[in-house]
Amino acid sequence: MKNYIYNTNIGTFEIRQISHLLYQLWMGEELLGEYASAELAAEDVAAFDTDYAAWDQLKNELDDVPTDLSKWAARVEETPRK
Repeated sequence: MKNYIYNTNIGTFEIRQISHLLYQLWMGEELLGEYASAELAAEDVAAFDTDYAAWDQLKNELDDVPTDLSKWAARVEETPRK
């Protein structure tokens, strides 16, 4: 499974791949939403549309937020073999 990390001044967003077509957006231990792709989750972060109030209220204050996964750190987690 592939996960993505984006560090901000208010915390770390994480996009976790749950299954082939299910990704979750997290801020710390708070689940913010579920998406069909990691790209859609990253777009919500860039659009300040995450339902995480401390981030979303910064919409007109930050301009260097990546609009895609290119600046997110990718991390591959191995699925244990049985």
